[in-house]
Amino acid sequence: VVIHALLDSPSVTGAYRFEVTPGWPTAIEVQSTLYPRRDLADVGIAPMTSMFLFSPINRSRISDFRPAVHDSDGLAVLNGWGEHIWRPLNNPRRLQTSDFLDRNPKGFGLIQRLRTFAGFQDLEADYERRPSAWVEPREEWGGGAVELFEIPSEEEIHDNIVAYWKPAQALGAGKAHSFNYKLTWPD
Repeated sequence: VVIHALLDSPSVTGAYRFEVTPGWPTAIEVQSTLYPRRDLADVGIAPMTSMFLFSPINRSRISDFRPAVHDSDGLAVLNGWGEHIWRPLNNPRRLQTSDFLDRNPKGFGLIQRLRTFAGFQDLEADYERRPSAWVEPREEWGGGAVELFEIPSEEEIHDNIVAYWKPAQALGAGKAHSFNYKLTWPD
């Protein structure tokens, strides 16, 4: 399935092409071109969200019968130097941001590693079956950072985790800026 989309806002316009391939895992080839109307210093490329309420090691303020409640338990990064980075997620008391500086990342994603019913003990939500999300750039993206936002939450109904690529240089007004990547949902 091929989907075309247009972006139009006061600060940027753009065009997207999504080529969806069903299967295991489902994959989407994303081609995007952004045309800023003004210089954009804060841009999030390939954004993804998830939910993390608690795990067995950080449940101090949550009273719940289950041992863990989360759609993802960590941020994984395969940086431009081929290093694998794992950052466990948290449900902080105050907004928390983390930047993982990189040049030409090979991939990043919000990952669900815990895959047993015993890890969650939830008959309804099936957290052990939640897919991970993984982004693979299709060309060199230059310098920047994978940025992680952890937003305080008291309920599992809120996506409180956000991750995306933030280019180091502002996207200049009046120029085309392309970011192409593959997005998959592996188990």
